[in-house]
This record gives sequence, C-alpha cells and structure tokens, in this order.
Amino acid sequence: MRRIAVPFILLILSLPQGFAAASSREPKIIGITGHVKGREARVAFMVSNAFSPEMVEALKSGIEVSFKTVIRVERVHRRWFNATLGEIEFSRSVRYDVVSRVYRIHRETGEELVPDIVDALSGMTRYDVAVPLSSSAVRGRKYRAYVKTRLDKVGLSQPLRSIFFFSSLWDLETDWGKGLLQAP
Repeated sequence: MRRIAVPFILLILSLPQGFAAASSREPKIIGITGHVKGREARVAFMVSNAFSPEMVEALKSGIEVSFKTVIRVERVHRRWFNATLGEIEFSRSVRYDVVSRVYRIHRETGEELVPDIVDALSGMTRYDVAVPLSSSAVRGRKYRAYVKTRLDKVGLSQPLRSIFFFSSLWDLETDWGKGLLQAP
C-alpha cells in the first residue's frame, strides 16, 4: 500500500505547481501607467506572453499577425459608478517582408520598418497611446485605464483562419488589465 500511496501523494502535491507554471504563460496586460491632461489621456502598457513559439515561427515565415486592443478610461468615483470618459479600439499588425527582409509594423501612427524579430515583437507588445476624452480632466481626481487585447483572426486568409480556429496555440485574449492614471 505504501508503494502506491507515496507516489500518489507526491503527484498530488506537484499538481498545483504544474498548473501555476502553465498559467504563467497566459497573455496578460502589465505595467499600465499614464496621465490625464485636458481632454486627452496617455496610456502606456505592455502585453506579456503575447507570442507563442509557434506564432513566432509563423511570423518569420511571412504570416501577418494582428492584435485588436481596447482602451477605456474612467473617472473613479467613491461609492458610486465610475464614469467612462473615453474609449478607443485599434489594431496593430506585423508581417515579415521576405523580399526586403524587414518586419513591417502597422501602427496607429503609420508603418514602421524594423530589421529583426526582437524589435518586431517589442513593437507589437509595447504601447503608448493617446485616448481622447469626452470632458476635461480635473486635477487631483482619480482616473483608471482598462486595457484588453486579442488576436485579430479576421486579418488572416481564409485557409489559415479555419486552421487557427481549431488551434489553441493561436488563442490570444487577455483579461481586462487596469491601472491608475495620474492627473497632475
């Protein structure tokens, strides 16, 4: 009986650690910072674990990868509902150009050419975005930004879209990340 019980107990004790290691690879929004001034909020953040090794290999072979991001800025009220002052949704994509051997990142502000995969991945996971607000910010009040990102499968060609629909390796959707914004 001991020969079965001891390995079984060790297996049970090691399961939570295995689940924690698997969940650490989940994509998430980190480091949300920024400030609110006038009728604009500047929000900076990063997406961690956005690219699986399979996605990086597909990107190197010329498949375009596109993310859709939603940023919502709210004024925080104590003991009451928060008021949404601004919300934007935008896309960012990257594709390897085999002919010119550069990565083309399509951002909100235009196209950027980068020479290597490290810069391309950084360009897809680091954001600094201006969010227009419906009313002017009040100095000393609390503001919060909520950010969510997902892989945009609409930009993929039809055969790839149907293949990646069934592949969990290409499922990228973060939970809502939140962070306080400064109102100087």
